[in-house]
Amino acid sequence: MECKSETGDTEDATCSCTSEMECGDCGCGTADPVKQSTELLHKAFHDALYQAHVERLKKRIDSSFGPSLDKATDAMIETASKVWQSMLVQSEAKKELESKLQKIFSETSRR
Repeated sequence: MECKSETGDTEDATCSCTSEMECGDCGCGTADPVKQSTELLHKAFHDALYQAHVERLKKRIDSSFGPSLDKATDAMIETASKVWQSMLVQSEAKKELESKLQKIFSETSRR
C-alpha cells in the first residue's frame, strides 16, 4: 500500500508516524480501526495466497524431483558435516595456540 503525502510523493505504508496528522489519510498512524483492519486483511489475503502457491508448488516439486532432491540434500549434509568438523578442529587449534601464548607471555612477565 502506498501513502500519498501532501506533495504528491508516495511513501511506504510502514511509515513511522506518531499521529494521524503526520501521515494524512494513508492509514498508518490512523485511529480508524476499520481502515486498519481492512489494510491488515488485504495484506493477510495476499500472504495467504502466496503460501497456498508455495504449498502447491512444494507438492509438485517433491513428486517431480523428490529422489534427486533427496540425493542433493544428502550430499549437502555430508559436505556441511565435513566443513563443521573442520571448523571444530580449527577452533581447537586456535584455542591451543592461545593457551600456549598465554603461558609463554605469563612466564616472560614473571622475569
